Formats: sequence, structure tokens, C-alpha cells
Amino acid sequence: MTFYIIGNGFDRHYGLPTSYYDFKIFLLDNGYGELVHKIDTLFYERGYNVNEVHWWSTFEDMLTVFAQLYADDIYNEAMDNAETDDDRAGYWDSPAWNVGYYNQYIRILKEQFDLWIKTMDTAIRPDRYFLPKKGDCIVNFNYTQTIENNFNVSGIKIYHIHGTIGQEIILGHNAYQEPDYLCVIEDEHSDYRDTTCRNAVNDVLEQAANQYYKNSPEILKHYKSIFSTIPQYDKVVFMGLSCGDQDAIYIQEIVKYAHHIDFYYRGDAAKENMEYYVSRSGVSIDYINW
Repeated sequence: MTFYIIGNGFDRHYGLPTSYYDFKIFLLDNGYGELVHKIDTLFYERGYNVNEVHWWSTFEDMLTVFAQLYADDIYNEAMDNAETDDDRAGYWDSPAWNVGYYNQYIRILKEQFDLWIKTMDTAIRPDRYFLPKKGDCIVNFNYTQTIENNFNVSGIKIYHIHGTIGQEIILGHNAYQEPDYLCVIEDEHSDYRDTTCRNAVNDVLEQAANQYYKNSPEILKHYKSIFSTIPQYDKVVFMGLSCGDQDAIYIQEIVKYAHHIDFYYRGDAAKENMEYYVSRSGVSIDYINW
């Protein structure tokens, strides 16, 4: 029996358009060019090259930028772009409405990601590499149901630890940061534009801190009994997991239980990452360039 670990490279091996670049194309095709530009700019300002995102784990790393938004920058931008007189400008030019734009693109990105997964055609042509059998266990880091839609999974346990169609989608990183909220004083001396803008900024910081926080320690705790069964299997087979920083907590748990690993990888970076995790363990491992 085999204990499988499935990553995004699995879908890409079978030709499915599941890269970050493909997600951006989906957004552009659905009329969200302004959203793509705004988020790419945010990534770029935080030091990420959006044209060189080869691994899904890199995209997850990039999502930490939402937890690093600067309250003062959002506040100042909102005030600078607002009409100075709310009575004259009305709601649409108020600083609080300008701030709300951040909430909008944070929310829409997640909503469109969910839609992308739901509408993706996952039909593939199976090959000799993946031949699951009754009694196997599959821990799937992917959101797609490629395996369920193309293979006989009768008698096979499958766990989508970050969610899938019909479940909550858990997208993001593990680097939670407590929001650095703006101070809000509301009394008879308060300026309405200032307080409403500050409250709106704090709402953005709250959503940004939590929307893309994965909380892998809690996820691992929930599935710990599954990982603890690894010694009952003949081997662990990784297929297409890049083993980036966001995956570290899971890989360490798997290596702790495994006695042999077959590691199917799509690039040298993934192999190097895995070599680091097994370097101090007694597990034997075979690397297969996939």
C-alpha cells in the first residue's frame, strides 16, 4: 500500500492549467484587469517578480503581502484621493469609500480563485506514473478533484487538506501578523472623515491578516491521526509538491514517520528543498525527475 502526497505539479504534469500565470489569465478573461494590475503592483512593491512565479508555493509566499499592508499608506492614499468636502462630493469620493477598494480586491481575488477551481476542466489522460490501488491513502494539497474525476478511487482514502470543490478553500501562507491598527478616537471633537477612514483602514487590515492565513499548525493537528498511519504503508510517494516554506510543517511530519520515499519532482528547486528536509533523517529516498 502507498501513502501519496499530491501537489500542484501533479496537475501540471498532466497538462492542467493550474499555475499562478493561468490564474491571472482567468482573471483577465473575466474582466479583472484592474485587479490583476493592482495586485501585481503590490507584489512588485514588496520585492516579488510576478513574471517568474514558477511554483505554487511561491504564490503562497507572495500572499504574505496582504498581511504587510501599511495602515498609514492606505490612510494617506485614501485621504489624498478623496474630495475635501464630503457634502459636496457625496459618498463615492469619501476617504472611507477609497479605503473600501482594498477590501474589494482582497475579497474578489479569493472569490475568483474559488470560481476558477470550480469551473476548471480536469479531464486528463492517465499514464503509468500514478496507479492508485485499493488500500492506498492520498493526502492532496491541490484544490482540484483531478484524481476523483479520472481514476477509480474505490477503497482509497483521499484527504484535501486545504479544501476542494464543495468545501472551504484554504489559500495562503503561515506567516500570521497581528494587524497594526490605527488609533480611532470618536468623540465630539472627532473629524467624521478621519474616524470613518481610520475604521475602514482597520477593517482592511483585519481582512488582510485573516483572508490568506492558512494556519497550517491547526490543519496538521486536525489531520495528525492520518499522518501517524504512514508506518503502516510500504512507502510514501510525493508527486508534484515543490516543498516550499509553506509546506515545511507537513513535510517534517511526513519525514518523521516515513521509512522510504519516492519523490517525483518537476524542477531542481523542489529536489533541493526535499534534500534539506531529509538530510538529518534516517529515511531512504529515491528522486525521480518527472
